[in-house]
Amino acid sequence: MKNAAARNRHRVGEGGFSARFAQARGVGMVRKRKGARRKKQKLGRTVFLCLTLCGLWGVLGFSLWRELGKTGRAMEQYTAPVQEESVLLDVPFIDQRGRFPTGCEGVTATMALQYAGVDVTPEEVLEAIPRGAAPHPDGAGGYIGCDPREAFPGNPYSEEGWGCYAPVVEKAAEDILRERDVSSLSIINLTDTPLPELCQRCLRQGVPVLVWATIDMETPVPGIVFTIEGTGEEFQWIYPLHCLLLVGEDESSYYFNDPMAGKAVAYGKRETEQAYEALGRQALAIYS
Repeated sequence: MKNAAARNRHRVGEGGFSARFAQARGVGMVRKRKGARRKKQKLGRTVFLCLTLCGLWGVLGFSLWRELGKTGRAMEQYTAPVQEESVLLDVPFIDQRGRFPTGCEGVTATMALQYAGVDVTPEEVLEAIPRGAAPHPDGAGGYIGCDPREAFPGNPYSEEGWGCYAPVVEKAAEDILRERDVSSLSIINLTDTPLPELCQRCLRQGVPVLVWATIDMETPVPGIVFTIEGTGEEFQWIYPLHCLLLVGEDESSYYFNDPMAGKAVAYGKRETEQAYEALGRQALAIYS
């Protein structure tokens, strides 16, 4: 009976081996379930981490692909600026030396008019230019003379002549066109236009340009200051004033029909622009 009672105790779990076995088995099952749950959780975290990393790589890859695509399109769309070719117009040359020692404005205007198809001579253009008194002592220690923007100070056929500015030549050329009943041409005052723009707007359209600068593109020097007759206005003369015809350009030089030097004479861009600026960026062109 003792053995039967012991078996019964073991069977009913009253603290015997069976109870302990059952308890241990229950704990083991719990542990197995917890272990399985932890494995699942770990696996889930691993999968989540992998998916996250894949997502990040996907986003980064797409961004990189998009930027490379933009760069590729930009490279396809970009074209290096084309260096414009040099230009040189074949304009008839007239030499002022000997006959018209200070008549560069009239001679240069004649070259431009002839190139535009007008039958005219330097003498006719010079005669159309009004003349005034060259600067001379005023008796009070100063000088007085005509306004070079309205007339030529002195005589262009003389070594003692001075020179006139663009408005004087503009009016003379207009008078010549009017006298000849030439309505197909216009005199355009381009004063204040930079030289590179003159080349673009005029030369590359086949139109030469009258430009005021200095002889041989020398460094401009302030000359005498004189009073303009009848106004009391003081005028600063710039020396040595010259007028010549812009006929060409390349990468380093501007080319001029220079009535005191020859046809298509090259002058460096820097010194040319310096002289042009000093003379007030005066320019005229004859358009059809």
